[in-house]
Amino acid sequence: MATLEALVAQVQALSGADDLLSLHSVLKGPAQDAVLRQSAAGLLTAVANLDPAVHSLGCLYLLEAKARTTNAQVGDAEFLQAACRFLPACSAEQVRLAPPKFTALCRAVKAHCIALGCPKQGVLPLRAAVAKLCPTTDLLSPIHADLFQLCLLAKCYSGAGAALDADVYSVDPARTACTATDVLLYCYNGALLEIGRRRHPRALQLLLAALTAPTLLLSAITVACLKKFMLLSLVGSGAVPPLPKHTAALVTRAIKTDCGPYSELARLCGLGKSAAELTAFAQGKQQEFEQVRLGRTATGACLPDIAAKAGLGGPADAELAVLRMIDAGEVSARVSERDGMVRFLEEAESFHTAGMTEALDALIARSVELAGKLQAFDMAVSSDKAYITKTELKNQRSKEGGGGLPPSSAAAAAAEQES
Repeated sequence: MATLEALVAQVQALSGADDLLSLHSVLKGPAQDAVLRQSAAGLLTAVANLDPAVHSLGCLYLLEAKARTTNAQVGDAEFLQAACRFLPACSAEQVRLAPPKFTALCRAVKAHCIALGCPKQGVLPLRAAVAKLCPTTDLLSPIHADLFQLCLLAKCYSGAGAALDADVYSVDPARTACTATDVLLYCYNGALLEIGRRRHPRALQLLLAALTAPTLLLSAITVACLKKFMLLSLVGSGAVPPLPKHTAALVTRAIKTDCGPYSELARLCGLGKSAAELTAFAQGKQQEFEQVRLGRTATGACLPDIAAKAGLGGPADAELAVLRMIDAGEVSARVSERDGMVRFLEEAESFHTAGMTEALDALIARSVELAGKLQAFDMAVSSDKAYITKTELKNQRSKEGGGGLPPSSAAAAAAEQES
């Protein structure tokens, strides 16, 4: 009879590069799944006896099985600690063999962090998990949206790092188990983080990507993106631009059917109503607007408040910390010695440095790379049999129609000319 001890022994024996596929076949079997379910109490002990870097695939299956036996609404601190140790240390090569299991484990980490009230604890492990699952930064995974959600709850708007800063334009469900919902949540949660970072153009770009995604059904996420897009556009330019022509018709219709107060607010802004009138309207629609508040960004703070919130010794320590951050280029601010106020400034770009030259070179190289990928994608679509068949049928129907007036209309036109 199979036991957990025997399974652990197999994991230790078959974790070499040449035996990983064999180990994966063993772990996927129904017999081993039954062993994992029956041995739930000893799974974390078994994980502790394995090396997460060497036995990553085995640890993944053990932790994911443990996650299925825990109550995510209550939270399990012991499981969360074990999973958070595993994610940064695991082997990318091994966990990529089982994307659905890896994604499920990361989802469990997010759920337990939320249940235990410690979203910040999961930020670094999930950020590492994104890099483990995605071989390139342009590939989207389901973990992106989960990481962004934890960053929002922890108010760590820059905590997502490269997962948010990178240009993502590849979706491969076979490699990452990504779904259409994951794409929409990536855009929505990512936009909220960018709003928190005062990067409104980037936030609008993410929201627009969600709104123009091909769809046959209108989801609640898309409606939420539409509301955010309208409000953020009003904040930035005082008007809501029309959606691109390739936007699905049901999304365009949602502006009237699901976003009535937002459309009315945009209309009032276009009429040049005063701030008092706009405020009165917003207060009258407070219930509709309260779920779509845009995060405020502080433009100033006093040193005593910074010291109190950061747990520093006093205003002098706070001033030293701020000055270090300014020197490191992490913030753009000015400290007033007269009143002890820290005033945050718009970041001043310097285009004549070697660092900026390298950044521009990297952007140019990335643009060339993206152009190559778009060309390859265009060639793949153009040579696709289904696309060619559909195009030929469409052209054939156009030719059969003749492109001119219907017979009855043509006869009427001829009779009119004769008369």
